[in-house]
Amino acid sequence: MSEHVHTIVRRSVSCYFCNEFLEERHLSEHMAQCSSVLEECPNKCGVYVPRRHLESHRKSCGRRMSRKSCLEDSVWKEKVFSVLTLLRLAIDYGEKERAHLRDALSRNSHLLHSQQESLAALRSDVGMVVEKTRAGVALLNQRLDDLEIITDDAQHRSSASFRQISEQLKLFELADERSRRQDDRLGELRELRTFVAKEGVRVGDMWQEQTQRINDLKLELEMRCRDSKELTAKHDALSRNVDDLLEEIRKQAESTARQKSDLKGLKFQMRQNLKYMEELIAESSPGAEFPEANSCACSEERLFPASTNGRLIWRVDGYREKMNAAKEKNSAIHSPVFLDREYGYTLRMELFLNGKGQWKDRHIIGCLRVESGKWDPLLDWPCVLRASVVLRDQENPANDLRKSVKTVGRDDTDDPDRKSDLYMFIPHTTLSRYPGYTKSDVMFFDVQVRDVKTSASTVSVVQ
Repeated sequence: MSEHVHTIVRRSVSCYFCNEFLEERHLSEHMAQCSSVLEECPNKCGVYVPRRHLESHRKSCGRRMSRKSCLEDSVWKEKVFSVLTLLRLAIDYGEKERAHLRDALSRNSHLLHSQQESLAALRSDVGMVVEKTRAGVALLNQRLDDLEIITDDAQHRSSASFRQISEQLKLFELADERSRRQDDRLGELRELRTFVAKEGVRVGDMWQEQTQRINDLKLELEMRCRDSKELTAKHDALSRNVDDLLEEIRKQAESTARQKSDLKGLKFQMRQNLKYMEELIAESSPGAEFPEANSCACSEERLFPASTNGRLIWRVDGYREKMNAAKEKNSAIHSPVFLDREYGYTLRMELFLNGKGQWKDRHIIGCLRVESGKWDPLLDWPCVLRASVVLRDQENPANDLRKSVKTVGRDDTDDPDRKSDLYMFIPHTTLSRYPGYTKSDVMFFDVQVRDVKTSASTVSVVQ
């Protein structure tokens, strides 16, 4: 460490002229070669110049200076000598300080060396103590392990002895419990014998009672069997009677169907005869007027309506003939009667082919009428019925003409043209534009009842 300090001190020496740091041993060599050292002019002009500029000064120096310059040079020389003197003094002082520092450094290095030796001795002592401590700890651990082994062995022995003692105690308890159970079982057996004896007596009584009931049930079953046989005989007799009645009803139904078909034939024949008679009368009396056969509100139509589901497809034959008659006589034609539902209101359509009033000769006017029917006493009155009427185009169904009509039944007025009714209007020009409406001198009207409203004051009997 002292050598390191000396090395640092030697490196801290600097040149007095160029301020370059260098080792102490190389200072003299550096001073001999340093280019910044001041030297006197060899021509003895009195000027001190750096060594590196000495050659250039020598060339320029001619010893031709004036007296004034000589005086200035002498003054300058004195200053330089004084500065050099101060520098030498400073160098001497520095040398002394360096020697003093060197002595102090050597003393400190000796002290440090002695401290290092004492520290090494202390380290060796501490190592010995640590080794002794480790040996003591190892010995103590070994003793503790031995002690744990001994303790575990003692614990196992004590637990084994405790288990043996507990098993012996359990055996004693079991023996005691068995003795108590035997005593209890003997008491239970005595009680069970007593209970079985009582139950035996009770079961015997119940057996006798059930036997008596079974005998009674047998007698009752025999009596019911006799009654069942009698009822079966009666049922067979009734079945035969019912079969006979069904056969008779079937025969009557067949007879009724035959009579109905015969009646329809008679009706058709009667209508044909009626037409024939009308033709004969018309031929014999050309000026006589007769009502239309189809417009006659006879009781036969009311008895046998054309429809009972609220829909009527009305075929009007001889349109041109009926139109001419309407123009001459202002007459109307009527459809067959039909019902809005089964056992419902009796209805018919009324058509004025040539119109009436202000629409005469321009429109077909139609309306829905409520007629008297056989079910009227069971219906609600007054009533409002709405229906849709479609004039069918026989050539193009897309041109079907749809209208709506409304009528009020029994609203306490006898005016046939009451304002509450809704009429339909079909222009004659429409019939002329589309010949499919009157093709083959026939028109088809499809009438469908849409809505029925009745008074809330009465309730209909027929649903």
